[in-house]
Amino acid sequence: MLNKFKNIGVIGAGTMGIGIAEVAASHGHQVFLFDLNHEFANSAKQTMANRLLSRVERGKIKPEFRQQIIDNIVVISELNQLSASQLVIEAIVEKLEIKQSLFKDLEELCNENTLFASNTSSISITAIAASLNKPENMIGLHFFNPAPVMQLVEVVAGLRSSQTSLNDGVALCDFWHKTAVLAKSSPGFIVNRVARPFYGEALKILQEQVSNPQTMDALMTSAGFRMGPFTLMDLIGMDINLSVSKTVFKSMYYDARYRPSLIQSEMVSANLLGKKTGEGFYKYDGSEKPTVNYQAQHKAPKFVSLSKEKTPLYSIEQAIKSSKYFVATEHEGGPSIQVGECALYLSNGQTCNQRVESNDQKYLAQVDLMLDYKQCPIIHISFDSQCPVDTKNHIVGMFQVLNKQVLVCEDLPALIVMRTVCLLINEAGDAIENGVCNENDVDLAMQKGVNYPIGLLAWANIIGIEHVVETLDNLHQWFGDDRYRVSPWLRARA
Repeated sequence: MLNKFKNIGVIGAGTMGIGIAEVAASHGHQVFLFDLNHEFANSAKQTMANRLLSRVERGKIKPEFRQQIIDNIVVISELNQLSASQLVIEAIVEKLEIKQSLFKDLEELCNENTLFASNTSSISITAIAASLNKPENMIGLHFFNPAPVMQLVEVVAGLRSSQTSLNDGVALCDFWHKTAVLAKSSPGFIVNRVARPFYGEALKILQEQVSNPQTMDALMTSAGFRMGPFTLMDLIGMDINLSVSKTVFKSMYYDARYRPSLIQSEMVSANLLGKKTGEGFYKYDGSEKPTVNYQAQHKAPKFVSLSKEKTPLYSIEQAIKSSKYFVATEHEGGPSIQVGECALYLSNGQTCNQRVESNDQKYLAQVDLMLDYKQCPIIHISFDSQCPVDTKNHIVGMFQVLNKQVLVCEDLPALIVMRTVCLLINEAGDAIENGVCNENDVDLAMQKGVNYPIGLLAWANIIGIEHVVETLDNLHQWFGDDRYRVSPWLRARA
């Protein structure tokens, strides 16, 4: 790979561009960095050099390796200085016409076999390549920020990208010790398409006024995600998040599943963009974040009845069995856990009030989804409207004895984590159904690209695909919104 792509051009010296340049330079390539603002490109290189010096001081890399990276990056002032490059990667503004014009100029300057790549996160590779005489030489190489750290690269195939170009893209990622996943050129590719519900559903729940950012962030991190949706949106920048949301929504011909939130546009109008403006969903002025309203301490029940069958709440049942605080008995069929006359189930997209009637139970509570009920710090539950206060308090106390913080919400369909994760799983299934990627790559992409705790299809198998489909169908019925329609790929496997 070093011989085949000895000289690499990188266009755009922003965060992604300089990051990509560092990746290539650290693996021995001669990198030519171009930006319309020559001073900005030099400044970006110096910032990188300072960051690498910090790594040297912390013993992460050797001084000579730092110098090698710096020496391998040459800032150039003219586009024609890229003529000897075997690969040119652009990381510039997300405007189709500007990208098309750039690559049209590059095709005239470079060798006829030069590989061209775009780092675009959402624009069609096919559309960018339409300006070229040899569109087969064009692929997507979508890195994730920060490029030197994040392992994933989406290698994106335009409609006319050659297999040779794609193979070279994958082989180069392997040489750079990156994890490459193949994606078909479609709006958002894999990660930005599949991840839309992580933000979109959180915003929809916020707009429904049934929860708040700090509670939802706490729940999603308890479920296993590294960062909650509101903290992540503040980090990314609401303007960028809205822009990607709009691009995917428009490119998908206004499919309801990708509909942006009114909250997003209002916050952009108010310049509440997140960390970079000092305020978004949270304030970044040194003040403390809003607190989460966990339940006060309550007394646990002495007697708990557990299902003899293995249920989705099995690990909670095991914790109850092994605890010295309970006298546990077993029952055939029915709910996972029963306290007094209240049955506890994993949420399924119905409200407790709906489900108490269909299950012929006197009282009913639902538990939100968590990836690992043993390790999660929070349990999120809701109750039907007739459940007595004493019974509710006993159930809260039961979880508190198991060393969990407890959040009780109003009677929502699917609660919060289950609702969001089922939509993410559905989107993964739909991406496979439409040939964007395969099953292995979608799970790999979400773990390596956005640090999901587990692949979405692997999570679906833990929950049970039938349960995921049931939850989505119930949400579809409740809201009457097409965003909850089940992917045919998922339904076929249920």
